[in-house]
Amino acid sequence: MADGIILTGGMSERFGSPKAFAVWKESYFYERAVQALETEVKTIWLISHPSFAGRIKAGAHVRVREDLPPYKEKGPLAGLYTGLSYTKEKWIFMLPVDMPLITAEEVRFLASYITPETDAVIPEAGGRLAPACGWFRADLLSRAEAQLESGDYRMKKLFSGKERVINVNQAYWRPEAFENINTVQQLEELNRKVN
Repeated sequence: MADGIILTGGMSERFGSPKAFAVWKESYFYERAVQALETEVKTIWLISHPSFAGRIKAGAHVRVREDLPPYKEKGPLAGLYTGLSYTKEKWIFMLPVDMPLITAEEVRFLASYITPETDAVIPEAGGRLAPACGWFRADLLSRAEAQLESGDYRMKKLFSGKERVINVNQAYWRPEAFENINTVQQLEELNRKVN
């Protein structure tokens, strides 16, 4: 089995309010993320900003946590480190809350690329790597911690050539599922495009 991590992000300055509580199709973004993972993983570690952790209503298999000190609010790498610190599983799927189109189908699609030699499976959409989304081997914990200690918070730096990068524009029928919603305008456009 595997666990899941949902990154709810910080205060979402570009969006204007916490993206965890943005609404699409009558659900908060964080609720959509839980729905995407709940049938695919054992436990979901929902990494929340301290200012709104108490507002999140989670099910029995969802654990709400904040980034572990001393790495609070150091981006996706800190969220990955926190989730990996809690899991007892060999693999973990990390999902940023601002990818509301991802469903269990996309989680399974990326899982199909895991091999015994793979450290991570991450998507590339529209020529852009999405390193905060995908499958990560739990033994990346020590590497994530060392990188955080060095002060380098870039997710891309975590990989050592043992990751699988999947070009979803070529390999998947619905590549738009892997796009981030960073602004209110993007959310409005999504509402216009997707039924």
